[in-house]
Amino acid sequence: MEYALTVSGLTKTYQDFTLDHVSFSVPSGSIVGLVGENGAGKSTTVNAVLGLIQKEAGRVSVLGKEELDNQIKEQIGIVFDGSNYPEILSPRKINRIMKQIYRSWDEAAYFRLLTRLSLPPDKQLRHFSKG
Repeated sequence: MEYALTVSGLTKTYQDFTLDHVSFSVPSGSIVGLVGENGAGKSTTVNAVLGLIQKEAGRVSVLGKEELDNQIKEQIGIVFDGSNYPEILSPRKINRIMKQIYRSWDEAAYFRLLTRLSLPPDKQLRHFSKG
């Protein structure tokens, strides 16, 4: 079986929390939600997988590679619990940014989704419902 993500013995210690030797694998083609109590280590795990924090021990492999180069990063999709975009941006402006960042950005598909979800392309994010 091919795995999109393999985490083995992942460890990270903070002053008041330790992520202690976490291991799991995600088969290719899967959609996964990381669920747990507050403080269980979900964000720490995701941040370590993405290389946003330095792990103390363990191995992480994404699409068969332990180093996340730009090619691998372009294939990762993740939804955080909040918006990381400035609220003055609109979906149209986000499109302009994304097509400069991602070689594989599909502008037509993006605008089809905006239409399908009835999201106005020129409305600032701060005016969208958070629900």
